[in-house]
Amino acid sequence: MKNTTKNYFFRAILLSLVIAWMATVFAFSSQPAVESDKTSSRTTRSLIEIFAHNKTQLEKEELIEKYDPIVRKFAHYTIYLIGGFLIYSFINTFNILEKKKILYSILTGIFYACTDEFHQIFVEGRAGQIRDIFIDSFGVATGVCIFLCIKISFKSLINKLRNKT
Repeated sequence: MKNTTKNYFFRAILLSLVIAWMATVFAFSSQPAVESDKTSSRTTRSLIEIFAHNKTQLEKEELIEKYDPIVRKFAHYTIYLIGGFLIYSFINTFNILEKKKILYSILTGIFYACTDEFHQIFVEGRAGQIRDIFIDSFGVATGVCIFLCIKISFKSLINKLRNKT
């Protein structure tokens, strides 16, 4: 990407999105355990209402208890997948080797996951967990891979369109 005013503006927008994502993660991590549990159980409860609407209330409560930890971990994975996508989008605006873009993106996401878990040590009822760092890291790597797949697909499509003319 050439260094023009337009590119700097685009880069600034992407950096703003990365910072907004980081702020969102920080806000979720700042919730005390009780509040965080309520948030995730509301999500799980909504999903159970949609997919198990024909169950009794007792059966629904059992499903909520069973699936809430999975929903929580999937939320970790998903929010860091978004982060990996955004971080790579920003780093992709720099004229550096593709391997370095991938490496810097993943390392940035992993570093943020580590700082996020460290931050949670100081939040009431929360604890930093190594397992969550692994889940978050997998999410970041997935987000980077999704961006790369889209990028490769667009390049391939553009090349096919150019070859037709």
